[in-house]
Amino acid sequence: MFFKYEFFIKEESILLFDVAEVKKGDRLIEVIATDIADLAMMGFGSVKNCISVSNALIENYTHVNFNIIRTKSDLDEIIYRKPDLVFSGIKYVIFNGLEITKNRADKIWISEYMEEAGINYTGSEKDAIELEFSKVAAKKRVEEFGINTAPYFIAKPGMYKSANELPVNFPLFIKPLREGDSKGIGSDSVVYDFESYQKKVQNIYTLFKQPVLVEKFISGREFTVAILGSDFNCEPIAMPVEIIFPDKNSANKILSYNIKKENKEKVIAIDDKDIYKSVVSIAKNAFIALGARDYGRIDIIMDGNNCPYFLEANLVPGMTQRPRPIDCSYFPRACFINTNFTYQETVHKIAEIAFNRVESNITQERVGMCA
Repeated sequence: MFFKYEFFIKEESILLFDVAEVKKGDRLIEVIATDIADLAMMGFGSVKNCISVSNALIENYTHVNFNIIRTKSDLDEIIYRKPDLVFSGIKYVIFNGLEITKNRADKIWISEYMEEAGINYTGSEKDAIELEFSKVAAKKRVEEFGINTAPYFIAKPGMYKSANELPVNFPLFIKPLREGDSKGIGSDSVVYDFESYQKKVQNIYTLFKQPVLVEKFISGREFTVAILGSDFNCEPIAMPVEIIFPDKNSANKILSYNIKKENKEKVIAIDDKDIYKSVVSIAKNAFIALGARDYGRIDIIMDGNNCPYFLEANLVPGMTQRPRPIDCSYFPRACFINTNFTYQETVHKIAEIAFNRVESNITQERVGMCA
């Protein structure tokens, strides 16, 4: 589904403006959304969030098209229009015949689809997105780069018959292998005995139809770091914040699905310079290790000895806009807390980075040809 004209949204209504003349040098940006909730939650791809992104973009760019991907032809129409940039809120789509569906192996990764068509897009390439999508693959990759991550193993119901067989000792933290937005995480995710372990593994496997990631539970302070890739060959910019849980005195401080959904947690700036540097360092290194680019979010936990551990990455992080910048999703909120970027400025920066990346590559190629 394609909205052919430039637009802005006010109080849930779409106001369309016909643009009869395209000015020379104007850039065309296509924003991609989905109305399949499970796919949208793996990025920021809900219709509402992508409308917010589109509204922000149209402040700086004359031609912004908004697309809800429902069929493969919707993707092909975008390619036919040859946009200067695709700003995608989703990682992949899956089609059953002509219609979109979920839980199939034959994913169409947006990054790969656009890459093959020679079209620039925001965010990381397919290989990095696939690494991030599989939490275990991401943990293995950062380990290869010498980055701390909690000991872990993959489990299914019945795989282990007793506590003695488990590869990691209690307490353990259990979550789905391939879900985002804290889905499947609750107060029962931290387990201290084999019976609780079995129950939670079975629960996740039944609910999500996928293996379970089991990690050594680390009780400590949790951080999330917004990353903005900068110009060609430059280090990414890291903007860390600390997540404060509703019950600060609880021994099992975890970011559950309900806490995130109800927006109960607080996000604050990091005042301690040593902790700030430590969190920024591991986040940047993880971003680079995963082969990420443009933007993303890295989650970190720090134990009682102030040793940071990589938790997971989100290379298409949430972009929910709310009236107060401090109430937006973690990524724009971290940008606001660290740099005072508004939501709109954060969106503009992502687009700018993607445009600059292509222009820098062209410049490098030209320099190489002249050398």
